[in-house]
Formats: sequence, structure tokens, C-alpha cells
Amino acid sequence: MNRLFGASKGTTVPKTTLNDTSATLDARVETLNKQIATIDQELQAYSKLPPARKAGQKARAMALLSKKKMYERQRQTLEGQAGNISATAFAVSNIQTQKEIFNGLKDAKKQLVKGYKDLKPDKVENLMDDLDDQLLDQEEMNDMFSRPIGQDMYMTDADLESELAGLAEEEFGMDSGAMFNDLHAPSVPVQPLDGGHASSTTKDGVMVDEFGLPKLPAPGMRN
Repeated sequence: MNRLFGASKGTTVPKTTLNDTSATLDARVETLNKQIATIDQELQAYSKLPPARKAGQKARAMALLSKKKMYERQRQTLEGQAGNISATAFAVSNIQTQKEIFNGLKDAKKQLVKGYKDLKPDKVENLMDDLDDQLLDQEEMNDMFSRPIGQDMYMTDADLESELAGLAEEEFGMDSGAMFNDLHAPSVPVQPLDGGHASSTTKDGVMVDEFGLPKLPAPGMRN
């Protein structure tokens, strides 16, 4: 009917896509693989025949081998075409991916430009300086708030030591520097040592030194 009246204008034949062509090539390669496998089975059966029968089947075996070579050449051609189709299909699909990447990067650039419009390096530096000043002021106020309340902050350590010494002299009759002198090591005796000559004895006859301690015999002496 279409040959008589023509096809309707609303009917359109869908175009063949690369995926359709790739599927067709794959199907043809699969058919050739089956044909080659069948020939291989017959050639294996021929190789197992006894020599007498091989002579009668030789012509057929040669024809099968020639057909196998033809199928292998066709398969190689189709596989090459299928490879080209796959590479082309990948390139076509990758174009769309690249477009999406480009559009995404372009939108990201717009957002970066808009976001950094009011964010300038000098403004950031000024902000950081202001924050440093605020933190220093806060630290100073913390020190002020943590300062003891109700104590005389105008008294120095020297004033406190002087007042403490005066209290000791007033209450205990001590010299103003006595309590500090008592903290030092005892003074060196004024009297000179006898060097082992001058000595005194106790009631028990034990020789002692000027400090009242038992005197040790001089080296080389025996008791």
C-alpha cells in the first residue's frame, strides 16, 4: 500500500545509532564463531580417521579448512569494525560528559567570582588584626577581673618585709634583722683552733677540743 499511495508524512524511520550498529556487528561475529566451531569439530573427526578413510575425505577436509580461513578473515574484519564503532561511540558519549563538566566548571567559576566579590585580601587582613586586638583586650580584662579585691595593691614586697620586721621587734623584742639572720648558717668561731696542741680534759680524762667534742688523736699517734 505504501508503494501505491506513499508513506504518511507523520511516519518516520528511526535512524540507526552506533549502539545498534555495534550490536549487529557483535551478532555477526557470534555467528561466525559458531560456524568456525562446527568446522573445527569436523576437522578433528577427520584427523581421527584411519589413513584409508582419510584419503577419501581429504577433499572435503580441504574445503572445510578453506571455509574456516574465510570465516576467520571475515571475523577479523568485523571485530575491527566493531572496535572502531565502540571507540566512536565512546567519543560521542564522552562529548556529552565533557559538556557537562564544562558547564559545571563555568557555574563554579561564577559562584567563586560572586563569593569573593566582597572578600578581599586587605579586608581579611584588617579583620584578623581587629580580632587580635579584641583578643588582647579580652586578655587584659581577664587579668583585671581576676585581680584580688579588697587588698592593698600599693604595698611593695620591701614595704611588707619592713613592716614584718617591725612587728617582730615590737612583739618579741628582736632586732629588726634577727629573724632574717637566724635563717643563715652559724657564724665562724672567733677563737682560733689550737692546731692539735691546746686541749683540755674532762673529768674522765678524755681530751676534748675547744667545742667540747672528743678530740681525735693526731695521725701517727697511738692511744
